[in-house]
Amino acid sequence: MTDSTLTEELAAQAAATASPITGKARIQSIDTLRGVALLGILLLNIIAFANPFAAYMDPRVDGATAGIDLATFMTMDILFEGSMRAIFSMLFGAGLLIFMAKPNTDPEYVKGLFYRRTLLLVAFGLFNAYILVWAGDILYGYGMAGLVLFFFRDFSARKLGLYSAIVFVLLTIMHIGLQYNTRTLKSEADAVAALPAGTELSDEQQSAVDSWIGFLETQAMTPELIQEELETKQAGYVANFIGAAKSNIIMQTITFVGFVLWDVLAMMLLGMAFWKWGLFDASRSLRVYMTMLLLGFGIGIPLNYWETLTYVNSGFEPHWIANMRPTYDIGRLSLAMGYIGLVMVICKIGVLGAVRNALAKVGQMALTNYLSQSLICNVIFMGFGFGLAGELARHQIYYVVIGVWIFQLVTSSLWLRHYRFGPAEWLWRSMTYKKIQTLKLETA
Repeated sequence: MTDSTLTEELAAQAAATASPITGKARIQSIDTLRGVALLGILLLNIIAFANPFAAYMDPRVDGATAGIDLATFMTMDILFEGSMRAIFSMLFGAGLLIFMAKPNTDPEYVKGLFYRRTLLLVAFGLFNAYILVWAGDILYGYGMAGLVLFFFRDFSARKLGLYSAIVFVLLTIMHIGLQYNTRTLKSEADAVAALPAGTELSDEQQSAVDSWIGFLETQAMTPELIQEELETKQAGYVANFIGAAKSNIIMQTITFVGFVLWDVLAMMLLGMAFWKWGLFDASRSLRVYMTMLLLGFGIGIPLNYWETLTYVNSGFEPHWIANMRPTYDIGRLSLAMGYIGLVMVICKIGVLGAVRNALAKVGQMALTNYLSQSLICNVIFMGFGFGLAGELARHQIYYVVIGVWIFQLVTSSLWLRHYRFGPAEWLWRSMTYKKIQTLKLETA
């Protein structure tokens, strides 16, 4: 069965039943791509699970400045930073349109379902952030941005692409501003540090020092805050709950309004446009997907290589961390295009069937698997589990990633042999439709 046929079945089932999409009406290519993005996100998130959050931005925090650890940092920074998150966000935008594909159903009823579903996603994000103590949660941001996204559902693909481009321009201006401000703050602080010992500082010089320290504190990058966070991770659940709550309050207010909202909104709008252009269901020509693959990797890899090499050669100057690079969004978006093209080419030509199927199962259970990544990594790294936070070298934490990947690939496939949804997906759908959904698959 082709993906275009699956698309028609999806719309037909949604129109007829106004119920969750299951079984053959699912589009395997989009589930496969979601599985790739879900597993790929852990390549970056694992850094902040295993170390103080500052290590995500600065490899000096965990000593990944030479040898295999530096090579590991550079590989992840060049090939994956931001791109997996971008794809995950795009697929959320596409998912909105898939969910709304109920043409013969009362629009007000569908609208109510959508808002209930989206607010429930916010709740899942709060659960992940506070109960599962993960300060890097993205579900809250997706849910909050999704409330805005509804108003764009009927826009043409061209308009959605245009609005996405406008937000990307604003993000680029923001990145340029962040780099300039950080560079200025550090330059002024360095000038004061270069003064002879015992020099009495003027009010202006003291202000420069205080401003730089204040910046480092907002990024949790002072030595004191790094050590405090590491000690918290190595402590029990209550200490981690309190520590995560402090971080999450900032992440879900100041950071959300200033950065996260615009980041996810740009990608979601683009994802909606991609869905309307037919780029996610493998229905376009092989030439289209090969062009995406070659252009995406051809632009993204060299650009990211230059960014990362500049950062390393600068001695890891903070104004070159990922989200302060002027070309950050160009690089990660290009790479995301390349990965989308690659997955669609594989789906189009029908190779690696077993791998595609396993990845699709992971993608079908994306919410369950995303939440379980928090749970698994907390047990491995935090003090109420095995307490390995700060104990593994940069390259060693990827042994954990491989283990989690294998676990989720196997368990997702086994679970979906017997059940229609993942556990979290079942709960989400049951609460969305205010009706307990049938979980177990019917046996022939």
